[in-house]
Amino acid sequence: MVIGERFAWAHLPKTGGDTTRGLFELFPGLVARADPGDTNEKHATFRQRLDEVAGKTLAMNIRRLPAWVLSRAQHLTREGVYPDYVPLALQTAAEMAASDLPDKRLEHFTDFWRLPIDTFLRLEHLRDDFVSFIREFADVDAEMERRVHAHPARDVAEYDHDLTAWFTSAQLQQLYECNPRWAALEEQLYGDLLLDPTLTPPVAEG
Repeated sequence: MVIGERFAWAHLPKTGGDTTRGLFELFPGLVARADPGDTNEKHATFRQRLDEVAGKTLAMNIRRLPAWVLSRAQHLTREGVYPDYVPLALQTAAEMAASDLPDKRLEHFTDFWRLPIDTFLRLEHLRDDFVSFIREFADVDAEMERRVHAHPARDVAEYDHDLTAWFTSAQLQQLYECNPRWAALEEQLYGDLLLDPTLTPPVAEG
C-alpha cells in the first residue's frame, strides 16, 4: 500500500501495481508511507491499515476481467500463492471461466464494500488515469506528465496475451456472470464488457 497525506492506494495483484508504485516515486515527498515492494505486505488491504487511511481518498487499480483472470493464472504457474509460493498447474479455460475469485478479491480489498473505493486506475489507461488522480494531490506540469508517460512498465510477464488463444465468447460471458460486481464496475469504468475475445486489451502489467 502507498499512503500519502490525503490519499491511500492499495495494490490489487495483477493490475499493474509495481508500475504504479514506480509512478508514485516520481513525486518526491508525496508518499508518507509505502509497504515494502518485495514482500506480501505490498498487498495490504485498507482494512489492515484502517487507522492510517481513515478519511483519505482511497484508490486502487483495476483491469479488464478476462485479462486479470488470465494474468493471475499465469502468475500461479510461476510463483504460486502466499505463503508457500509453490508453482501450480495452469488452470484450464473452463476453470478460469467458472471462477468467482475476482469478486471475492474485490470484497477482500474493500472489506465487503464497507470501504468504497473513490478512484480506480485502469491498467489499460494507467498513465492517463494516474495523472488525473495525482493532480488532486500534487502539481503536475508538462515535464512531470511527460515523465509519467515515459516511465516503463515493471514486471511484465511473457505469455500469449491474445484472449482468442484462451477463451471462447461463451466462456467470457460465463466469467462475467460468475463475477457480477466486477462486471458492473468494469461496465461503469470502461463503458462495456470484454465479451469479444478478439478485442484483446493492451499488454501492460506490473
